[in-house]
Amino acid sequence: MQLGRDDGSELDLSIRMIAEQFIELYWRQGAPYGRSVADGSYGTLIQNTGQQASMIAVVEQLRSKSPTITIARASKAWGAAVTRTARLVEKMPLWRLQVLRNENLEFLYSRSPVAGNIRLKPGVSANFRRFHGMITRMAQSEWQRFIQQIPINASLLGATSDLGQFLFGAERAALTKMLEPLADIQSGLCLYCMKRVDAGEVDHFVPWSRYPRDLAHNLVYAHKLCNRKISDLLAAEAHLESWVQRNADHVSTIGDAGRQAGILVDLDAVVNVAAWAYAHGARLRASAWIAGDAVEHLTDRWQGILSCRANN
Repeated sequence: MQLGRDDGSELDLSIRMIAEQFIELYWRQGAPYGRSVADGSYGTLIQNTGQQASMIAVVEQLRSKSPTITIARASKAWGAAVTRTARLVEKMPLWRLQVLRNENLEFLYSRSPVAGNIRLKPGVSANFRRFHGMITRMAQSEWQRFIQQIPINASLLGATSDLGQFLFGAERAALTKMLEPLADIQSGLCLYCMKRVDAGEVDHFVPWSRYPRDLAHNLVYAHKLCNRKISDLLAAEAHLESWVQRNADHVSTIGDAGRQAGILVDLDAVVNVAAWAYAHGARLRASAWIAGDAVEHLTDRWQGILSCRANN
């Protein structure tokens, strides 16, 4: 969708650009998932029938140094990660995708005369653009089915699962359903600036860019400007305290609203996700957002705030 035209012409694609797309697709999947979050063991979904997919190792290495993909892109480690991913892509899926019954059929693309590129055949780019929605749905459905069938993932997925949301993103309509209940719970006040908000937004307290799941108790009602300013930063410890207290005071109400909106309700998992995110942020000396353009480095206080919730 991002490149190409609808006139049926050929299209050259850089393998490094494809590698960057692979990293983006796998970024969210390097985060802990399911029961492993709730019990604090922080497992990662297995993406291969044998050993873990090599792409997960690339992403986990990037995640260990950068809390978000935006920061990772600006880091010195990004270029090396793209190079490693490009080698993996070229060695494994790229030249096996068109092999049918041991015969190589180049019906989609071939090597380009330009080094490091592939060339999409005439009409391929145009039809990918035309049928983008259908192709995406089919690919996501098969990807999700494959991961569900790997036996070792059963302990992470549990009886109910938001696996599709975790792998590929959330339905924004579900978040819209949380807007009014969260505003009522917070008495119309933004969780961050504590001012009355006439037209607020639903925000992920632990940012979506750090942990890509919609968990009911992780959602807060926020002022639009505060939401923009905090962006993908962790909230300062004072905000963490407010969030923990809000969840303690309204645990059942938030849970009921989440279930009605079709959003996963698991407060224990939310607390462990926060502990994981704040531990990661503290280790990287990441900035935590206070207000406006003001930030601070985390102290050890966040541990006590979350420990109080875990012991209640």
